[in-house]
Amino acid sequence: MGLIGSIDPYVQGTSFSHYVEQMEFIFSSNDIVEGKKKDIFLSLCGVTVFQELKRLYPATDLKTVSYADIIKKLKERYDKVESDIVMRYKFRCRVQGPNETNENFLLDVKLLAETCDFGEFRDSAIRDQLVYGVYDKDLQQKLLDEEKLTLKIAERILKTKEVAAKSSQAINRSSGVHSVSVRQRLGWKDSTDNRRVYGGRDGERKGRERSRYDDRRSTYHHGSYRSRSRSQTKGRYSNFICHYCNARGHIQKNCYKFLNQQKHAVQFVGETSSVENPHEYFKRLRKDYDSDADSDRHRSPSPNGPQGADKAHKNE
Repeated sequence: MGLIGSIDPYVQGTSFSHYVEQMEFIFSSNDIVEGKKKDIFLSLCGVTVFQELKRLYPATDLKTVSYADIIKKLKERYDKVESDIVMRYKFRCRVQGPNETNENFLLDVKLLAETCDFGEFRDSAIRDQLVYGVYDKDLQQKLLDEEKLTLKIAERILKTKEVAAKSSQAINRSSGVHSVSVRQRLGWKDSTDNRRVYGGRDGERKGRERSRYDDRRSTYHHGSYRSRSRSQTKGRYSNFICHYCNARGHIQKNCYKFLNQQKHAVQFVGETSSVENPHEYFKRLRKDYDSDADSDRHRSPSPNGPQGADKAHKNE
């Protein structure tokens, strides 16, 4: 008949005392007598423990060694007792990790305190280490603000904080699920541009109206008309009547008929008018100038010089 329960081979680096304690439960559940414990232990402990026993008893047959003697030797080998100063140093260096729960941190501090031999100072030492090593600074401040903080009160505050955090997360998750289901029941859908759109053909019309309303609201909240684009200012003068053409939808300064009329009132150089063509005018002046120059060249010089010519010109 096989054993009730199972146990893995011993792993070096772990507590051998805890392994032996677990082995005793196997013996108790199967009603193993004292004479059979050694045989079952050597069969289940693994190769590492068996080789270690061969080193501890090099010239001795293990059949002649008692079970109690084997356990004592192995405890001395694997569970080496460290000094009180080393254990207290480990205790003082124990702080909570960023992802460690408050309950696990509390249990580990208590376990380390059992190896430090604090005596009557045990509860005070555990309380002080909890306050010093807690990761949440707001929770640490809450512990420090407590007037008469005891170990029992510190444990209650740590556990209550953790339970409240889990409850808050559960409420937030459930509220998010409920809000999504409510939107789905009302016919809302999430579109690709992060806008709310109704379902169905009639819903598309409502969605477009909602989008236009959001655009107008963002326009009024985020700037004046001067800073808006042309599409945003469309329909600005939809209720105005032009004083020039009496048409609705614009004002006189933006009226195309008024602007065209002002353009025709200006006379450009290329347009025809009653004034003589400037090209013909300059052409005629040049012709007259050339004729005057030719007459001056053919005129005979005066014998009296320039002064005589002037006098003759006066006499004429």
